[in-house]
Amino acid sequence: MTRTYSTFNTELSKAQLAQLADKSTAPDAYKDAMTLLGELLGEVVSAQIDNSNAGLYLACTVEDVDYLAKGMLGPLENSFQSVSLACFWNERFSPFNVQGIQASPIIRKYSEPQDKAISHLVIVKSIISSGCVVKTNLTDLIQTIHPQKIFIVAPVIYSGAEERLAAEFEASVYEKFQFIYLAEDDERTDEGEVIPGIGGMVYDRLGFSGQDDKNRYIPELVKARRRQLVTSTGF
Repeated sequence: MTRTYSTFNTELSKAQLAQLADKSTAPDAYKDAMTLLGELLGEVVSAQIDNSNAGLYLACTVEDVDYLAKGMLGPLENSFQSVSLACFWNERFSPFNVQGIQASPIIRKYSEPQDKAISHLVIVKSIISSGCVVKTNLTDLIQTIHPQKIFIVAPVIYSGAEERLAAEFEASVYEKFQFIYLAEDDERTDEGEVIPGIGGMVYDRLGFSGQDDKNRYIPELVKARRRQLVTSTGF
């Protein structure tokens, strides 16, 4: 087992990654670690874009909204005039119970209107292994958003994930990709768990009782931003 750290790390981020990998970390401490890593990743992404007028779209999955994505939003909104949010509820499964094949259809989506043309799309996920969920959600997004740059961001990725995900798209799309991550792991179990990864299934680590429970959840951040949209538009 080999874990490689990217140049974006600090001693604090390495400590938070260790918190995620530790299976004994309590849900509240796990959530705090995700939020802090989100803040760092938000700062890293902000530093890659030299135009404060850029229109950004931040996309994430429901389980990551209140922690990882919320942490990212602070630095992004401090750096750019326009940041919109999209949240996806995906149901992941193996078609016909065939191991090694994954599908992750979107069963619900929250997407905010854009104040201006989106020049940068940021997709954040707690861990990228097969890339199935990222592929599904990115495919949906690029039907209506045509960014100049696509940041694919995660605290942890599995070795080879960049190449596998790029292979799913035409050159006109994958040439826009920039991967930003803090750690890369090169081992996973027969069940698909990356080691040390983020210490197991993120749903359980965040306190959800499985996939169905997380897909019934409405994130607090989504509720707050939806209320703000209703108030600002008068509807």
